[in-house]
Amino acid sequence: MATEQNKGRRGASRRNFDKRHKRFKRNRPMYDCPVCNRPIREFSTAIIFKESDKPAHFDCVLKEIKKQEELSPNEKICYLGNGSFGIITFRNPNSPIKFLIRKRIQYEKKDENPSWRRKLPVRF
Repeated sequence: MATEQNKGRRGASRRNFDKRHKRFKRNRPMYDCPVCNRPIREFSTAIIFKESDKPAHFDCVLKEIKKQEELSPNEKICYLGNGSFGIITFRNPNSPIKFLIRKRIQYEKKDENPSWRRKLPVRF
């Protein structure tokens, strides 16, 4: 149980955290996903939607790619990095260790860094 003295300290640190968090949220631009029309809260996982050049949820882009590509039972779509996805085929369906990249899909332009991504705060 917290004593009266500790209660005040915990409450003050929580209020300070809330103020800092609100300030960070206020400076962040707001975008809606062009696929699902819901707001994007995590820009660190957002990816550029090809048709509108606006940020989209990573999961929404993955669903769009799955609609466009035909997959066999032992294939999956994976994110390879730098805005590219790949269709991978498992050599042994029971073991996901050995696989082959059957097709590479370059979704984002390599040289482009959109304005909404430049506005993100850098955290380490």
